[in-house]
Amino acid sequence: MPCLSFSLRKNKQAGFTLVELVVVIILLGIVAVASTQFIRQGVSIYTDSIGRDTLQQQGRFAIERMSRELRNALPGSVRTSGDGSCVEFAPIEAASSYLAPLADASDTSFEAVNFDYTDSTVSNRRVAVYPIDAVSVYVPTISSPAAVVNLTNVDLPASSIRDVNLSATHQFVNESPTRRFFIVIQPVSFCVRNNQLFRHESYGWLATQSTSTANIGNGVLLAENIQINDGGPVTVFDFTAGTPQRSGVVSMDLRFSHTASTGDEWARFSHEVFVRNTP
Repeated sequence: MPCLSFSLRKNKQAGFTLVELVVVIILLGIVAVASTQFIRQGVSIYTDSIGRDTLQQQGRFAIERMSRELRNALPGSVRTSGDGSCVEFAPIEAASSYLAPLADASDTSFEAVNFDYTDSTVSNRRVAVYPIDAVSVYVPTISSPAAVVNLTNVDLPASSIRDVNLSATHQFVNESPTRRFFIVIQPVSFCVRNNQLFRHESYGWLATQSTSTANIGNGVLLAENIQINDGGPVTVFDFTAGTPQRSGVVSMDLRFSHTASTGDEWARFSHEVFVRNTP
């Protein structure tokens, strides 16, 4: 009788051991942490770059805006506050030449030649002839010769010669060597307070310069994050009056910082503006 034989085989199933799973989890954790750190550093670098770029843009905008306006300041009208936080000046709106001498006698008007002035709103305007200091600009004296007087109006153009009418009978203290006169509008102030830069206008003519918002208004915000103390108070604005040999100079020292994005980094802008010194 034939003999039957059977061959028995064991079925082996491939799989991961617990040790292998733990090793894989650890390796995935290391890769995840490394990736997170790489992404975090990239975001941090990007944020810092944006912060630095913001500081640069703020500084350049503020410096350029103030420089352009200061270059149009009436000679003798620039003045700075005692703590250096504000600079004030009277912007020139128009200028031309007059015909007859103005320092010889008093009059209520004078003739201007080739004067293209079309603004019919002349409130708070002043006429200046050879101003040499801030006192003569901001505190005009009507009863005695002075460099500045209030303007009433300018006659409509009928020819190349027009009458400039003054608010009262007035005699100018000095004759302009080139017979030049200016019409100026209300003063403008740039002030730094509470780490912010503001522009103020339309607050009228103040005999004494003021930095108080009660006198010059709240102003328009131009820039933020300005350091007003850097191991001591920062003199933001300083003015050196001109001489017959050189122009006046307004020195600006703006230091911008943004701790939220750039840590302790800050950008300093030191700039000088030469203002006209030929009244």
